[in-house]
Amino acid sequence: MIIEYLDKHNHIITIKSIGEMPKDLSSISSLQLIDYSKDDVIEIEKLFDIDTSILSNSDDIEISSHYAENENQLAFNFSFPYYSDQNKIEEMIVSFILKENIMFSFMAVNFEQFISETKKHEYFENMKNFPLTLDSFLRKLIGIVPDYFADLTEVISKNIKNTYYNSQKRKAFSEKELDELTALKFDNYLIRESLNEFRRILLLLKKSNKLSPEIKEAIIFELEDLTVINEYVVNNFERLEDLKDYVSNKIDLEQNRIFKTLTIITTCISLPMLIAGIYGMNFKYMPELEWKYGYVYAAILLLLCFVVPLLWFKRKKWL
Repeated sequence: MIIEYLDKHNHIITIKSIGEMPKDLSSISSLQLIDYSKDDVIEIEKLFDIDTSILSNSDDIEISSHYAENENQLAFNFSFPYYSDQNKIEEMIVSFILKENIMFSFMAVNFEQFISETKKHEYFENMKNFPLTLDSFLRKLIGIVPDYFADLTEVISKNIKNTYYNSQKRKAFSEKELDELTALKFDNYLIRESLNEFRRILLLLKKSNKLSPEIKEAIIFELEDLTVINEYVVNNFERLEDLKDYVSNKIDLEQNRIFKTLTIITTCISLPMLIAGIYGMNFKYMPELEWKYGYVYAAILLLLCFVVPLLWFKRKKWL
């Protein structure tokens, strides 16, 4: 487990156990638990007198399980997509609990490592102009996350465009290309799902009486940005469908060419084999056996049975 907390002087301190927490808990403005266990959550719950039940509702579909507000605190969580070491998008649940002037965050991986240093610096500098309150923390959160979704959606869009360009250059296709498109589609699906979850959280936050009018205005602004980002996500789905149809059609055309080739080969071989089979029969009376040029006749007939179908297929533009 890793614990990061922000003190009243804007200093970020990193510790590895709850026992290293300062005795004066009032000096803490923000507390972040990374890769925590249930026992760690229980200790934090007792130490700060918070309700962490929101952490166990992350798998529920209903939005009411992802947002809880009472007189003492405000809590919510949402799924956070990120690129793993295997260069594919995975997701984790990020949970936040806001009580008095402390924001608690719980996550399996520090999601701030996926935020660009420029963005973090920009929002951290803006926070210096505001007192360390729940509003200031929320201002940072609702500013950074939409920008992150925009960057992630842009990466998916670039990957789709690159796949388009590569597909146009490629002459042969296989199931591998379809699998790649399916992976891209699933990545885009994870982004859309997380994006919609975060939008619903913001809509519920906008109705909260615990937030100032300024924060609610910021939420409205970010909701507009998320709507635009969602349109790009939908466009990505449309592009992927078009690309999948293109690749599928290319594969079908290639299969048709293979079937045509097999048909030509089968036809050109089967007719001479039919003639050879007829003259290979052991009938007593076969007039061609008495002909002087019977062998030549049979050879020419075999050749014609091979050449004529080729000429016919060529006329039909199968060759």
